[in-house]
Parts: sequence; structure tokens; C-alpha cells
Amino acid sequence: MRKISKELNALFWTQLYGALNDNLFKSALVILITYKNISLFGVNSASMVALCGGVFILPFFLVSATSGQLADRLDKVWLSYRIKEAEVGIAILGALGLMMDNYYIMLLVLFLLGLQSTFFGPIKYSLIPNYASKEQLIFANAMVSSGTFVAILLGTIIGGIAASLGDNYWPLIAVLLIIAYLGLYYAKKLPLLKDPNEINDVDRQIKVDWNFFTSTRDILKLVFKNPMTALLIVGLSWFWFMGAGLLSLLPLVAKDIFHGSEAVATMMLFTFTIGMGVGPFLLERMTRGRVRRWVIPMSLVAMTLVIFDLSYVIKIASRQSFLLSLTQNIGIKDFFALNMSVRTIVDLFLLSLFGGMFTVPQFAELQRVTKDSELSRIVAGNNIINALAMVTVSVLLMLFHQQKFSLSLIMGILGGLNIGMCIALLYFYKEEFNKFWRF
Repeated sequence: MRKISKELNALFWTQLYGALNDNLFKSALVILITYKNISLFGVNSASMVALCGGVFILPFFLVSATSGQLADRLDKVWLSYRIKEAEVGIAILGALGLMMDNYYIMLLVLFLLGLQSTFFGPIKYSLIPNYASKEQLIFANAMVSSGTFVAILLGTIIGGIAASLGDNYWPLIAVLLIIAYLGLYYAKKLPLLKDPNEINDVDRQIKVDWNFFTSTRDILKLVFKNPMTALLIVGLSWFWFMGAGLLSLLPLVAKDIFHGSEAVATMMLFTFTIGMGVGPFLLERMTRGRVRRWVIPMSLVAMTLVIFDLSYVIKIASRQSFLLSLTQNIGIKDFFALNMSVRTIVDLFLLSLFGGMFTVPQFAELQRVTKDSELSRIVAGNNIINALAMVTVSVLLMLFHQQKFSLSLIMGILGGLNIGMCIALLYFYKEEFNKFWRF
């Protein structure tokens, strides 16, 4: 049994509760807007749901660069205290918005939750090397990565349940406030790395720029200065491009292909989450905690094969779709009696399993090759490019849906795009891959 330091344990729970609150509130707000047919700014409820996603992700574009500069200049733990204190205040504002049934306030709260996540993101990944040795980086990143995906799943489910209680918002308010407080409680367990009132010569050289354009330009320059850093961040952003695209297709696969209920869609999301949690820990066991670069292209190759199989499975399963359309909202038990249902679940698990094996070694390697004084800014740059990747795939999928492409075809296109990235990564990691091949 691997020993986990008290600091790493506190960091794990701090980031988990933060991600949980973000997704809980976002999920609840989307459900409320959808089922209450809320319209704001002259925008209908269907478009409001898309607007919620944009409102939450907007801070990642606007202040990611500045958040990285702040985290590298100031004490990261001291900064996390302030961020988690702000989160408690945001939760209180969210509670007021719910009690007043004011959706303008709720949208503001969603933006503020995205803002605090933007500031905390560079901190959590740049703190990991302080609490884990180089041999433990894979394990520590596996913990944080798994915790994030579990928080996304639980937040989505709990938020949906809390929002479905009619006009009784008190359970949602209570959960929101308790989770915010727990995040602050665990953050306070992290010991300060340095005196927050003292700024050394290295810190003084880091300028905090609140100008979106110049700060983003400087961060991206720093990211692409080192070819290995740039390669790792492109790989991580590619995962979020594919991951965001595939996750957005899951509800459609459940509803339009298998005519399943919300429980079937949730089960698919749960399967994906479990795979993302298992993959990194399986990799840690296989490599004994060492970063093996050949794993990066090989896991993406495995993901590509699974995506193509999933495309084929969806095509076959869609042939029974007409008959199933006569019986809507199939439950989990009936779902598993359908043709290709088990294979679909297995594919989703393997896809996320290899996805976890693809991302975690890249984060661990990024932490290993980056100077401690630059790590937060590098992670912030990664967040900017990740956000851009997710917006890009959303626009791409929107175009595909407008052209009425089948889900099988869309999945096949994503698999084809993955082939291109596989070839690129196999080229850039050819030395490590050749060593693995000879072995």
C-alpha cells in the first residue's frame, strides 16, 4: 500500500470539493433552465443551456495567463486559501440567487465559479511536485485526475437530483455551502511554502499582467519556448478535444441509438468516469511509477482502435433503433438485453481507460521537465489551449449535427482525426517508441 502524505491528501480533497461544487451548481442550473423554460436576455432556454457552458469556460480564456503569473509570484498555498475563501462567498451568493429565484444572479455565480477554478487550476498541478517525489508523480497525478472525474460525475448527478425537487431549493443550498466549506477546511490543512509577505528576486522577475492580450501572449511564448513542453501540452489539449467531443455524444448514443432513459445515459457517463480513474493507477502499477514516454503514443493508438469499434457498434445498433423508437425510455435492465449494448459499455470503459493512461504521464512529465518557478504559468498556458480545444470541438460537432451526420459517421471522423495525431506523436516520440519496440 503506497503511503500518501498528509499534504497530498489535503490537496486531493481540496481540488475534489472545488470541482464537485462547480459541476453540481452548473448541472442544477442547466436542469432548472431546461425544465422551467427560463429565457434571459431574449435567449430561449435551449440556447441558455449552451450559454451556461460558455459563461463557465469564459474565465479560462480571460484570466488563465494572469492566474499562472500570480501562482508563480505568490505563495501557492496562501493563494489557495484566498481562492477557497472566495468560493465560500460565491456559494453564499449562489444560495441567495436560489432563494430569490434570480437567474441573473445564478449566471453570475456560474461565471464566478469558473473564475475561481481558473485561478486554482495552475496551483493544484504545480503543488503536486512539492508533495510527491519524482517516483510518485504518476501516482499523485492519477489521484488528482481521478478525483476530478469522480467530482464531475457526482456533481452532475447530485446537481440533477437536487434541481428536480421542484421549488424546494434548500437541499441544493445546503450541499452547495457544505461542500464550499469542506474545500476551505482541507485547503487550510496545506502548510505555507514560504512567507507570503516576502518576495524573493526570482518572484520579483515575474510580472503580473492583467491585460488579457499581452498576458496570454507572454504565457504562450513561454509554453512554446521549450519543444518538449509544447509537445506535452498539445497532447493534453488533444485529449480534451477528443474527450469533450466524445462525452457530448454519450447522451445522444443513449437516447437516439438505444432509446434509453436518463439512467442509461448516466450509466454510460459512470462507465467513462470509472475508466478514467482506473487507467492512471493501472499505468502506475505497470511502469512502477516511472514516466515512460512510449506510453503516450501507444495509449492514443489504443484509443483510436476503440473509437473505430464504437463507430461500428453504433452503426449496427442503429439498425434496431426504429423498433426501439416504439418503446421510449428503456431502463438499464432492458438496455443490456439489446444487441451491442455490452460491447458499447466495454468500449466506453476501454476508451476512458486508455484516455487516463494518455493524460497522466504527460502531466507528470510536464511537472518533471518544467522549472518550479515557471510551472504555474505553464499549467495556465495548458488551460488556455485546453479551453480552445474544447470550444473548437463543440463548434465542429455543431456543424456535423447541422449537416445531419449520423453518430456513427461523427465517431468515425473523430477516429480519423485521432489517426493524424497518432502519426504525429509516434514521430516525435520515435526514440522512446523504438526502445519499447526493441524491448
